[in-house]
Amino acid sequence: MEPYHDLCTEIDILEIRISDLENEYKFWYKACHRGGLPLDTCLIRMKEICDQVEMYSTMLEKKEKARKEIESRLNQFEGLEQKVAYMRDIKGMTLPEIAAHLGYSYDWIKKLSARTRRKGTKKALSG
Repeated sequence: MEPYHDLCTEIDILEIRISDLENEYKFWYKACHRGGLPLDTCLIRMKEICDQVEMYSTMLEKKEKARKEIESRLNQFEGLEQKVAYMRDIKGMTLPEIAAHLGYSYDWIKKLSARTRRKGTKKALSG
């Protein structure tokens, strides 16, 4: 499931960006105390950094909530259906790869895959 992988990548990027901003904040904090730069310049940039960290943290929280919701819905499938949905949507495996990995026929895995998609669609529409 491309959107799930994209979501995980976005989460990783946001975490890196927040960490980068926190490191930049430390730089400006030290520069402010060393007196190498004008105090007002340091404080303005530090405020901008705080605002950006707050914005990115809010975005990160929402994306992590969405990721957990997707994983929660996948966990509602039982047994083989769950394995098929997980391998297809999370690991990005093709149906023939899943069939070979699990030792089932392609036709059976295709049927299970269609069933899990229908269940997921019904839950998404009702939830």
